[in-house]
Parts: sequence; C-alpha cells; structure tokens
Amino acid sequence: MKQNLALLLFLLFSAPCLVFAQRVGRKGVTPTNTGNSKKTQTFQFSLEQLQGRWQETKRTTEDKSDLPIGDTIYLHFTNTNKVETRDGTKTIMRGEAVIDEPGNILIAAADIYTIKTVTESELILLDDDGTVHTLVKKEIFWRETLGKNAVTDPVLDTPISPNLADLDGTTWTIYRRRSKPGAISNESVLIRYIKAIKHNGNNTATAELTFYSKDKTEVAPCTIAVVNNQIEIKSGDNSWLLFIYKIEKEEWIFGDHKTLLYFAKPL
Repeated sequence: MKQNLALLLFLLFSAPCLVFAQRVGRKGVTPTNTGNSKKTQTFQFSLEQLQGRWQETKRTTEDKSDLPIGDTIYLHFTNTNKVETRDGTKTIMRGEAVIDEPGNILIAAADIYTIKTVTESELILLDDDGTVHTLVKKEIFWRETLGKNAVTDPVLDTPISPNLADLDGTTWTIYRRRSKPGAISNESVLIRYIKAIKHNGNNTATAELTFYSKDKTEVAPCTIAVVNNQIEIKSGDNSWLLFIYKIEKEEWIFGDHKTLLYFAKPL
C-alpha cells in the first residue's frame, strides 16, 4: 500500500516536468513561434518619396520614341496624402494622393499612373494609354513667381547678333508677351513653347514648336535659321522673323520691340 501511494505521488509531481520537457526544442533547432503572426503589407513606392513639386520635361512611347508635349504635367504633393495637379495652363485640381495595390499605382486626384521609377530628382510615370512621362523635381514652378514681383519693363530697342549655339539643348516656355495696340488679332499665330533646340553646327537649328491661334493649339517640328540679324522660325505654312534682344541662362527675349515681344523662361 505504501509503495502504491509513493508511486502515485511520484507520477503527480513528474507530469508537469514531462510536459515542460516536451515544449523545449532540441539543441541547435531554432524555436518556432506558434502564435498568429500578422503580416504588414509593404509597397515598392511611398508618397514620402514624392513630396514636393514635379514638372514634366519629356514624353515618349514605351519603346522610347519621342512624343510632343502639348500640355506640361505639373504635380505638387503638398503633404502625406494631398496633391495638386495641372496640365499646361489648365485649372489646378486638388485631391487625394494614394499609392494603391500592387504598390506602384499612383492615384493623383483624378489621374491614375503606374510608377516606373522615382529618385530624388526624377519621376517616371506610365499612363493608361502607354505614354511615358518623365518629370523632374523643382524647388518652385516658374508660373508661381508670376505676379509676385513688380515687373519693370526693360528698354529693348537694340537687338543683339543671333548665335544659335547659345540655344543648343534648351527648352523654353513663353511666360509673358508685350505687344503694341493692334499687334495681336484673332488671326495671329502665337508661340507658346520652343523645345529641344538642336544646333546643327552652322546657322541653323531644329526644335519642337508649340503654337496657337484662337482656340487651336498645334505641336510640330520646326527649323530655326539666322537671316541677317534675325532668326527665322518655320513650321509648315507658318513662319516668324524675330530679333533677339536678350539670351541668358534664365531668360530669352525675342520678337520685335515695335510690335510684339516674347519673354521666355527655361523649362
């Protein structure tokens, strides 16, 4: 009887030790967490990478063929989930900014893009029709400076000798025009952008020209040639004979001071 009682007590005290021993892993084996682990979804891109201002400078097909830029895309990510979008001179649209599944889809207000790459200075987006948009980071958009500073009209009555080499590799947007009364009519064809100027090594160059009349805007290749002390821009049936009054890194002024002057900034 005493032996049976002793055996029973031994088994009762040994059971917890046996259970504990079963839970301890063998030496050299990494313990496994048997609890429920909650997975955190990680996307390839984040809105933090996009904070700031981005301006389109190049447009291509997916096979890298160049396309004209009719209306430049501007994106301004103002905080972690807000964005302002604008195409060319159209009204600014404000809305939510979202990175959506599978982690490379950007929803910017009413626009949807696929993010190809993003660095500190360049953002490449693909839209739903297969167009690739290359945007660069900007401290401020040039249009944001307009009207903030008093404009003092310089005296521009003496043109300088044209040198197309000074324009090589540059892209310009017209930010202001100065015209005499009656110089511009409903039939006038006006320049809006001169992009990707390529100097041919002599007195000629090629570029992409955006021009408009009334409500019609056209984008077409053009040639630029030095004619006497002027430059002549030709695109299809349209041509412009222009003097150059100033050409510097941040501003190009051309036209005719007696009728119409163009003030351009680099894009």
